Amino acid sequence: MSTMLTVPAEMAEHLRSGLHSGIGDAAETIAQVVGEAGREQHPEWYREPLAHFDRVRALLDLIGWSATDPAVGVSVDLSEHRQAILDALGVAMIVGDADLKEAETVGTAKGKATIRRVLALGEFVAAVGAQANTLGERP
Repeated sequence: MSTMLTVPAEMAEHLRSGLHSGIGDAAETIAQVVGEAGREQHPEWYREPLAHFDRVRALLDLIGWSATDPAVGVSVDLSEHRQAILDALGVAMIVGDADLKEAETVGTAKGKATIRRVLALGEFVAAVGAQANTLGERP
């Protein structure tokens, strides 16, 4: 079974944006550990936030840190980057939901386009989640 995930051009920026948020979250968590008394005796406190940072950075290195014009799709190994992809798409859905609430109050063409974009994102996230579930949990 192929573990390659094709991220269409119209979804790549959602993924990238979620990854940028994820790297910020990891950096904030690392900063919190830095502020903890006793951190010198507990290097394990850094383990997960650094691993999170590394997962996100590795995927950004692969797909590119900045958007392209025109947007291009990317292919990534879902088994290798599963957690970073799922986390980033989760963030993208949170942002999309906020955009959707705002768009629903506006009956403009832009609002309708936002609704279509967020619905397409939701379908993509569901499809990726289903594909990730077939892989099972990574050890």
